[in-house]
Amino acid sequence: MTQTPPSAGSERPPFDHQGHDSSAQKPRGRPNLRDLLREINVRMVLGGAAGIALVIFIAQNTEETQVHFLGWDWDLPVFLLLLITIGLSVVCTEIVRWYVGRRRRNRAAR
Repeated sequence: MTQTPPSAGSERPPFDHQGHDSSAQKPRGRPNLRDLLREINVRMVLGGAAGIALVIFIAQNTEETQVHFLGWDWDLPVFLLLLITIGLSVVCTEIVRWYVGRRRRNRAAR
């Protein structure tokens, strides 16, 4: 059995991360303000606002508080205690969501 090499015409053109043909794009020059503003979307604005709010929150909640949990005692800044609590609640929520989805898939497969 002989294998034929792929022809140059059968190769797919390179694509960028958005699925556009990168060979058809105009050459990149200095981007103007209008093009930059078109790239900004709601998620970027909300992410920036959340980042700024987080920095303000941390700056205003630096005093330490005592934490007592299962016989352990810690002195933690309030912002760190709240961030740990938020992080643990996100992890627990995702674990429950994964478990419930798994049970639904198993029931549907029966």
